[in-house]
Amino acid sequence: MVSLDLSTLKEAAMAVALGLMMGLERERSGFERSQEGREEPPRGEPDRAEPLHGNLGARTFALLTLLGWISVKVGGGHLAMPIAVMAFAALLIGLFYHATSASDRGLTTEIAALAAPLLGMLLTRDAPLAVAVAVIVTLLLLSKPWIRAWIPRLHREDLTAAMQLLIVFAIVLPMLPARTLDPWGVLSPRKVGWMVALIAAVDFLGYALNRVLGSRRGAVLTGLVGGLVSSTVVTVTMARQAREDPALRGPGQVAVMLACAVMSLRVAVLAGVVGGVALARPLLLPMAAMVLVLLGASAWIYRSGAMQVGGEEIPLRNPFHLKRAAAWGLALATVLLVSAAARAWFGDRGLLIAAGLSGLADVDPITLAVSSQVRGAGLSAFTAVLAIILAVGANTLVKAGLAWISGGRAFGRPLAGMLGGSLAVALLVAWIQS
Repeated sequence: MVSLDLSTLKEAAMAVALGLMMGLERERSGFERSQEGREEPPRGEPDRAEPLHGNLGARTFALLTLLGWISVKVGGGHLAMPIAVMAFAALLIGLFYHATSASDRGLTTEIAALAAPLLGMLLTRDAPLAVAVAVIVTLLLLSKPWIRAWIPRLHREDLTAAMQLLIVFAIVLPMLPARTLDPWGVLSPRKVGWMVALIAAVDFLGYALNRVLGSRRGAVLTGLVGGLVSSTVVTVTMARQAREDPALRGPGQVAVMLACAVMSLRVAVLAGVVGGVALARPLLLPMAAMVLVLLGASAWIYRSGAMQVGGEEIPLRNPFHLKRAAAWGLALATVLLVSAAARAWFGDRGLLIAAGLSGLADVDPITLAVSSQVRGAGLSAFTAVLAIILAVGANTLVKAGLAWISGGRAFGRPLAGMLGGSLAVALLVAWIQS
């Protein structure tokens, strides 16, 4: 028997509120679509346009969620009443759709209406989960304009890469063996797979942001988004543009420094995820110092009046393919073995040399290799931080050289000084806190 108390009334009110949240969005959406092409009514007169979704509006959704909640309360733990209510709701919604359907009408509103009584039922078992699901449903309903705007920008290659990434996370990774295959205990197929998947996910996120936001929105966005995918690509592209058009030197320098700042943040995040708090804490200050110097230099150029929005698109390609991921995994496994062997044979000095040489090509493999040794092989946090900073430094110097060679002295010289200064500050901070 249902007792009338404050908690029961609050739960019923919450069921109504969840239905109203979804129903208000549907009702507003219906009015907006029904008013397309219509003239605005005279000021002071009400708009008498009928909503496109008919009567499936705020009150209907609220009643449906309340009906689902009542079915569980009245049913007393038995499934007969909730099943009967869902069948009745599905019948009514189906009849409504049949009576009001048109050739250009979808099923979104009706599917959302079917979810409403289920949310009311879920509310009796797990209120926070019911609220979270209702918010997700409402956000999906609200997202239609953005989804329609993004779809023309998507290529089949993008969808294929997204599906491959999901397959890697859902199927491939759980099947990889967890045991190590080398004498130093660092080469585990599952660990390498997770590292490759982590890098691929970050790269894909940066690529997706670039596709959605576009790279023609100025140097700031180019550096921030491009740095997630490849700061080297940003450097070479900006340098080439600056050589062809001297007016783009300032924006190009800002884009490169912001891309390097994002790369530093990316390295810190990856190291923290793989190496844990023991590595993230001592690495935070040096990387933060480097980022602050780069941001300060970017702000100085930005405020100096040397900025001009323009330039060609950054040629970023979809970074995730299974063949490319396999090749990257092989490279990562090689770096793991080389760094572990260098440390075993030559001590920490050998690891630092390997880190510097590896950083000339790419920062991510040595970052992941060193971070995994902190957690699994007893590497000291200070040595790991120094190795990561050396790798970042070597990679930064490579980008400075590329900027000088591709963009000329006027573009590369100031950039090399700023990048070198940020690296020196990071090394100084790491040495002081040791």
